[in-house]
Amino acid sequence: MGVMPKTHEPAPGRETYRAASAPWLTGFLAALGLLVLLSGWGHTVPHHVAAVCGGLALAGLGYALYWRPRLEVRTEGVRLVNPARTVSIPWGRIVDVRTRFAVTIATEEHAHSSFALPASGAGSALRAGADAVNRNHPIARPDGSVRVGDLTSTASGAAAHRVRTLWQRKIDTGELDVFATDKDPGPVRSHVVAGPLAAVVVLGAASVLLYTV
Repeated sequence: MGVMPKTHEPAPGRETYRAASAPWLTGFLAALGLLVLLSGWGHTVPHHVAAVCGGLALAGLGYALYWRPRLEVRTEGVRLVNPARTVSIPWGRIVDVRTRFAVTIATEEHAHSSFALPASGAGSALRAGADAVNRNHPIARPDGSVRVGDLTSTASGAAAHRVRTLWQRKIDTGELDVFATDKDPGPVRSHVVAGPLAAVVVLGAASVLLYTV
């Protein structure tokens, strides 16, 4: 089951969306790391340290790949937190929201995809109820069908639906003028965050090296 979109008013300052599988994948790698720590505990200090490094590397991998990546809907725009890069997109820069392969926020210059929210598989369509389709009626295809990634019963569909809803509301209320040429909504800010993955690589390499001592 995916995360359902929030419908209360007013919208909070920040809403966070992750893949529905993020908690259990993170937990699995953390548990695997604990198992490695316990089973790899040796008879020498280097082996003790190697076991700790190996366990932390697996737990860190779960955090970096599954728990840390997210899409945040904020008052000032949309923020995509990916494993190695974070992108902040002001509402005025958004021109489209796509879900073909993953939730993707398009601007005039680039399209920025969310690592945390890939499009769901065909099985999601079989599990979706009628409500999940009806809520997406405005973006249904001419034949009435809805792309699987847009189903609000999925995490990707819930996030995309929320972004589209707030974006359209800002346009309808005049808060956002997509035709204005004399207003600067602010730049799209992108910066590399390599720390979490770098830590996993260092811990993993240290574990392998110490086990050979």
